[in-house]
Amino acid sequence: MERIERVWLRAEQVFGGNAKAAIWLSLSRTAFDCCSALEFASEEAGYQRVMETLERIEHGYAC
Repeated sequence: MERIERVWLRAEQVFGGNAKAAIWLSLSRTAFDCCSALEFASEEAGYQRVMETLERIEHGYAC
């Protein structure tokens, strides 16, 4: 499975569905150097940061 697919599936789990995940993944964010999570996750270091952010969101440590 590719990084982008893993990010997408994890976002769906965290946000409870495709629609909310799509919004979160597509908006640019300062945490990702003003890129969307999908753009930022295209490289390994960015992928790790996106996955860590999703983990924090799931546990209530980020918004």
